[in-house]
Amino acid sequence: MARRYSAQKEIIGEALARLDHPTAAEVYEEVRRNLPQISLGTVYRNLSLMAEEGELLRLSFPEAPDRFDPNVYEHYHASCVCCGRIFDTDGTVGSGLVGEIDRAVEACTGVRVESRVMIFSGVCAACQSATPPGK
Repeated sequence: MARRYSAQKEIIGEALARLDHPTAAEVYEEVRRNLPQISLGTVYRNLSLMAEEGELLRLSFPEAPDRFDPNVYEHYHASCVCCGRIFDTDGTVGSGLVGEIDRAVEACTGVRVESRVMIFSGVCAACQSATPPGK
């Protein structure tokens, strides 16, 4: 069933395009600039619907709010454990190993892999530069 047009959803989509892997709260703050009467619940509801309908990716992290990515094509992410920034990889990262990983998962679990979500974590270049060696 197709959803009807929503100006709120359109403004949320525009905010997502301007932000880099935002949380729902960050989307809400951005949307409020153009639509001050919007509620946080409306933003959450629209982001959830958009993720369910495949219009964006929901990235879940332990003990941190979900992030949203309008790039729905298969790619991986790297997360900085210092600043919390999320980075996209290009589609070629790990492409040679993906088949091997899929086969290993299938052999271990019996589940035929159809898609995957990989999030690497570490320290980004900016945080590495800001942290003295040995710390």
